[in-house]
Amino acid sequence: MNQPYFPENNHLRQSKLRQIFEKAPKGAINLGLGQPGEDTPAFIREVAARVVREKPMGYTLNAGILSLREKLASEYAHLGVTPDRVCVTAGVQEGLYALFYVLLDDKTEILLPDPGFLTYPSLSALNKCEPRYYSLTAEDNFRFNADRVIENVTHKSSVILIAHPSNPTGSVATHEELRKLVDFAKNRKEGPIWLVSDEVYAGMSYTESASLADYMDEYPYIIVLRGASKSHHMTGWRLGWTIMPEILSKKYIAAHQYITTCVSTLTQETFNAIRGTEAEKEWLIYQNNLYRTKRDMVERYLGDKRSLYGGEGAFYWIMKLTEEDLGNGSDEDWVMKTMNDHLVMTVPGSAFGHQTEGYVRISYGPVMEELEKGLKILSEVLER
Repeated sequence: MNQPYFPENNHLRQSKLRQIFEKAPKGAINLGLGQPGEDTPAFIREVAARVVREKPMGYTLNAGILSLREKLASEYAHLGVTPDRVCVTAGVQEGLYALFYVLLDDKTEILLPDPGFLTYPSLSALNKCEPRYYSLTAEDNFRFNADRVIENVTHKSSVILIAHPSNPTGSVATHEELRKLVDFAKNRKEGPIWLVSDEVYAGMSYTESASLADYMDEYPYIIVLRGASKSHHMTGWRLGWTIMPEILSKKYIAAHQYITTCVSTLTQETFNAIRGTEAEKEWLIYQNNLYRTKRDMVERYLGDKRSLYGGEGAFYWIMKLTEEDLGNGSDEDWVMKTMNDHLVMTVPGSAFGHQTEGYVRISYGPVMEELEKGLKILSEVLER
């Protein structure tokens, strides 16, 4: 039977990561998923239970509840940020899609990190923009390097995206490198360029780190995306926020409106109630210490077996496979064999770019017991 026409789009397919996870045998330990193993903490759940009983659950303003935007803006008040420059989004993923929809078309060029989160190229292509890449290398521990960005900027480049702490590597950006990037953008002979910073893992650094937000008062074309998914273990609640210049906010909020109307009222009201409280502050300290401990556990089990890179933030290490590990195959072959034969899931580095071909990403998101169990198995596999 014939079917109606629909446009063919090669970017509308499952990611490599999801394809691998769907093939996982029952009982496999997942050291690949980019999600905290511990669920949303009790103090947030308790507030949500009260909110759902006491608050109206209708639509909010498209940009989000004003009192929440006021709180988020106040964190950058010293940089001149006001609530009208903040939009609450359905996670950073929706925030990025709305942003790309506003900034990109077939006349533009966006620079993306290699390695980088695997949805960036697809989001670019869905908005008719062919991305260009700058390399992050093992020699720099896959840290953000401004010179590698600058040397890839062309006259067509209109957006530079950075992500730190990084998914997939867990590497961070330093003030020195961000300063170099901002100085370049300010003095670019072709004119200013948008600087976009995906900081969904903000607050999850275990070494000195920086934020592009620190430069918003001196360079007006910086956009920062943050969220509660990782730091607050609220992945399923779908809460992010975008901080942007005033010239962008009306167009951005319009795009966000047509994509999702507004973020769940329950999610917004709950986060509004806990933001800035002592309970939240205590949780963030506890959470950072917890993942620092997990980070060290990975290094303890695997650091003397293979070379580990990244590991400075988020909950990822990148591990280099040896020629013996790979044989005549690929990193994906190794991942599939380890998953099927030993019931431990990781992610092939090639899913994130050319610079991490022959590597695997290890997530220390799982709860401590599962993480240690999986690491023991991996350690034994690598010893053979």
